[in-house]
Amino acid sequence: MKRFLLSVSLISVFIFSSLAQNKKAERDSIAVVKFQKAAAALEAKDFVIIVEYYATGSGTFEANTDAANFLSYEKEFVILQGQIVAGNSNVNKLTISDFNQVTDKKGNISVEMQGRGFFITAKIEILLKKGGNTGDVIITPTKGDTKRFSGEIVPRAESKYFRRAGEI
Repeated sequence: MKRFLLSVSLISVFIFSSLAQNKKAERDSIAVVKFQKAAAALEAKDFVIIVEYYATGSGTFEANTDAANFLSYEKEFVILQGQIVAGNSNVNKLTISDFNQVTDKKGNISVEMQGRGFFITAKIEILLKKGGNTGDVIITPTKGDTKRFSGEIVPRAESKYFRRAGEI
């Protein structure tokens, strides 16, 4: 009877450990697919980043719950909306004059662009680390405070952002 219980427990341990390895492999493959989709959206210049976490004035990071705070790249324009992203409550449309995308040795993608709009002229930096689709964004305006936030990079067609009417 003891041998039977011992063999059943060993078999169950083996099964549970193999299931855990399968779940890890599944999570890793999902992360790779998300990264590839985000990289393709960056390359196509047709993506949205809804703010998940943002830096406050004191330097701490807080969670965002409003889908109206976002950065959107639409072919030749960048749309900045929300107090967290733009520092105002307008829908800011920036014309991009310089766009540089670089992939480092590790596979991380960094994008630097210069945008000019009615209220905002800024340098926008996006870093997409390999293994996921979360991008870190730094917006450095010529006037005002630097904005830092992070969020998932997704194609515009798949995003659920809330864009107000009346862009400036």
